[in-house]
Formats: sequence, C-alpha cells, structure tokens
Amino acid sequence: MDKENIDASLGLEFSLTLFEQYRKNGLLYAEVHHMPGIRGRCRAFLYLVEGKVIQCYIEDKQGIRHRTNKGILTRVDNERGPFEWTLVQNPSPPSLPSPHPETAIPLYSAQNTPIPKVVSPLNLEWLEGWSYQQKLLLSVVYDLIDGVTNIEGIKSKAPLPAEVTEEALRVLLTMKFIIILV
Repeated sequence: MDKENIDASLGLEFSLTLFEQYRKNGLLYAEVHHMPGIRGRCRAFLYLVEGKVIQCYIEDKQGIRHRTNKGILTRVDNERGPFEWTLVQNPSPPSLPSPHPETAIPLYSAQNTPIPKVVSPLNLEWLEGWSYQQKLLLSVVYDLIDGVTNIEGIKSKAPLPAEVTEEALRVLLTMKFIIILV
C-alpha cells in the first residue's frame, strides 16, 4: 500500500472514529457483501471531509449507485466483516468560513475569471456532520452556479462576503460537485 492510501481494515466504526479525530479527507471504500437490498458483492464508498462522512453510497455489479448511510455500513461491517476498508486521501479542503490563501482561486481580470459548472447534484442530506449554516452557505453558492456566470459574477450576486463565496466554491470544487472551466 502506498503513502496515499491508508489500510482501515480494523473495522469501519473504529476507523471512522480515528479519521474524525485526525480530520482525514478522502474516499473510504471496500468490497462488501450481504448489503440489505443488494444481491452479491458490491463496493461501498464513504466520502470524508475533515473526518466527517459527507456522502455514502453502494455501487452494485452493474455500476448502479444506491444511496446508503454510515449507520447501515457500520452495522453490516460489524455483523459480516470487518471488510478491507481503504482510505484514498485527498488534500485538506478549506473549512467554512475561514479562508485559506494556499488554496485560493487564481486571480483573473473580471472578464476572464473562470466559470464554475455543476457536475453533480448537491444533496444536503448527504452532508452528515455539517452545521445548518455550512449547508446553507454551500447551497446558496451552489444555486448561483449556472455554467455561464463567472466567479466574479457569482461573488457579486451572492448575499455573502466575497471571501465566504470563494470558500464555498473551493469546498464545492474539492467535493467534486462542480468543476471550473477556464
């Protein structure tokens, strides 16, 4: 296993506790079996941001994704596992609302700023462990993204300080809800 991946085969519940304590970011996955409602083996995925599970799903043999939650995955792992969980780490995303200059969106003239484009639906129910305020900030900025309006335009339309809007864009980009067209 390389430096980017962490073996988390000691059990999902134990691993999630450690990842939350150490504020790890990335994709935690395992091949699992005996999932309620799914026949045969499948892959379970949990997205972590600062140690918190923000999204969980199961991908069956046909590649179809089925929404689930960490409680179900933990129960199945305790009863049928532990499965061989692996964390593929991502760099730390910024946390709302404090700005991080090292992850700043590049500066461009107002006419040439990049254009954010939605590539995945934002389901606020999947953001487990996030405060109401954080969900609201992400939702406000996400709703302004139309694939046409550039970053400066979104910052001017948002009812938020420009730094908070940029931070929300960074988080949405890190979580792969949006891409940036240059």
